[in-house]
Amino acid sequence: MNYRSAHNSVAQVSLTQVLMNKVNPQQIKNRIVIIGTTAESGKDLFHTPYSASLTDRQTMPGVVVHAQMVSQILDAATGTRPLISVWSEPGEMIWIIGWAITGSLLAWKIRQPMGLALGSGIALALLYGVCRVLFLYQVWIPLVPPFLAFVGATGSRVIYNTQQAQRQQQMVMQLLGQSTSPEIAETLWQRRNELLEDGKLTGQKLTATLLFTDLQGFSSVSEKLSPERLLVWLNEYLEAMTQSVQHYHGVINKFTGDGVMAVFGVPIAHADQAAIAQDAQNAVACALEMGERLDQLNQQWLQDDLPAVKMRAGIFTGPVVVGSLGSKTRLEYGVIGDSVNTASRLESLDKDRQPSPCRILIAKATLDYLHNRYAVENWGTLPLKGKAEQVEVYRVLAAIPWEDF
Repeated sequence: MNYRSAHNSVAQVSLTQVLMNKVNPQQIKNRIVIIGTTAESGKDLFHTPYSASLTDRQTMPGVVVHAQMVSQILDAATGTRPLISVWSEPGEMIWIIGWAITGSLLAWKIRQPMGLALGSGIALALLYGVCRVLFLYQVWIPLVPPFLAFVGATGSRVIYNTQQAQRQQQMVMQLLGQSTSPEIAETLWQRRNELLEDGKLTGQKLTATLLFTDLQGFSSVSEKLSPERLLVWLNEYLEAMTQSVQHYHGVINKFTGDGVMAVFGVPIAHADQAAIAQDAQNAVACALEMGERLDQLNQQWLQDDLPAVKMRAGIFTGPVVVGSLGSKTRLEYGVIGDSVNTASRLESLDKDRQPSPCRILIAKATLDYLHNRYAVENWGTLPLKGKAEQVEVYRVLAAIPWEDF
């Protein structure tokens, strides 16, 4: 129904006025007259959309309701006021489902809470505006069902996004372990959508710096200790090395017994040469700090009647491919390429040539990125196991103080 108004919508005369000839005949001539009772005792009272705004009583007499209906029919027949039109049931279903899809897409595209709240508010305001404007033009379309569908779909998508984010975070941390610096972890998490595809870290080619370390004298320690004590000793050493890698924003890729493989410049690819140079410098600084930590550990181990050990480190900067390796049941963060082999061969090169407790060997490719900030010793052009071409090798001695630049 399209009510005219709550008050004075139709002319009314009482039976007393009719019997006493106090009614002008022109009020009745050529008009439809409806006879009924408006007294409360007649119990012919009904609630209408205007009930909440009526001050004298909350109901409308039935005879007045009938008059509203007659007026609506007459206006529709004469074209004064068309009847309120509605959509078909399939049309209403499409309207409701469309708003559900809109809410889901909005939550999928906008992940920030403030942005999602703003976008949802605009969408719901648009929904209300469209329904109101169409209603003013005698078209009624559903408002509450699409509202509920929009809110429900948005909420469901937010819950799904949260679950996916937790799953992705678990997967990423499983791949990279707990051995990344807080800065790398935060950057990786912020850009996870760029890196993840089908639950895997997509393969990407980039320039990184590889650091391999290994202990000399580990066999002597393992002979003196029980397996349980050896595990504690080894974890103490690896914990110290891991802290150095994290300090210089590297990623521990794997532990190979007493050896460590760390990568600088992943998983976020660096395109400019300055960033690649910084990765190389971080790797060298990390190896030097590892040597200092090893000296401290050796002092402690000598007090515990354990032999001192030495460490070898190999560093190389070059192109690699990084990404997920393995199957759905077992994945690991893989770093592959000839650069990995070169760094490993530098670490194991001429093992008996150990002029210091921590021997750090680099290739010319890494030296070019150090910008003379480290003192080095040229070992010449040497062959590496498994490589056809010889490599120009340098031993890192120490960092040059900044005031010398």
